[in-house]
Amino acid sequence: MVSFRLSNKTASPSIKLLVDDPIVVNPGEAITLVCVTTGGEPVPSLTWVRSFGTLPEKTVLNGGTLTIPAITSEDAGTYSCIANNNVGNPAKKSTNIIVRALKKGRFWITPDPYHKDDNIQIGREVKISCQVEAVPSEELTFSWFKNGRPLRSSERMVITQTDPDVSPGTTNLDIIDLKFTDFGTYTCVASLKGGGISDISIDVNISSSTVDKIVISQAKNILIFKKLPETKILTFQMPPKYYVYRHCYFCFHLDLHEALQK
Repeated sequence: MVSFRLSNKTASPSIKLLVDDPIVVNPGEAITLVCVTTGGEPVPSLTWVRSFGTLPEKTVLNGGTLTIPAITSEDAGTYSCIANNNVGNPAKKSTNIIVRALKKGRFWITPDPYHKDDNIQIGREVKISCQVEAVPSEELTFSWFKNGRPLRSSERMVITQTDPDVSPGTTNLDIIDLKFTDFGTYTCVASLKGGGISDISIDVNISSSTVDKIVISQAKNILIFKKLPETKILTFQMPPKYYVYRHCYFCFHLDLHEALQK
């Protein structure tokens, strides 16, 4: 073991990193970290360590320079340069490497929160939610489309980018006063502002082809139920109710289902 006696000619080490903190990169890129000494007598030695686990096997070290070719998400983390010359305490500087990623896209549909039943009904609100895991989360942006055309937030279709009641990385499309004209394919597209990562696209198909045609005539006690190959006309004391969505995406289920089978 080599030791040094503190004198006017010895000094503890000091260093600096010639990189940003954090460093945000795309997968597949090469990243180089440079650490230089700014003081210390005798001249300190420089080593690189990783906060959790060992350095990636593909790491190339050259003095105070560390290079990771073709970086992956598994290589992300905090990297530290340590300078030591056995005088005083070692010097340490760290930087965090963040590798952009988008994954695990999913969606769910929520009925009108202002009503107790779990059905989605024509004339009420319905919420379509889209969620992805994004790194870094602050670069995440969402876009909504209906049948391939961009959607913008309006009085009847409200788009929100964040929801404090759910996990981060979530966007909502609230359709107020659901109408038959709202049927179609809704697409949520998640992307990162920094680019270099393929977008995640999630489709929610609200198909009019699965919906039975229902017409309430001017006489309030008549329901005309049209379903090929026949049309049935039923008479009621009060206007019937019809609902949407019960274990399938926007398939009609009538309270009067049993009557229609007769």
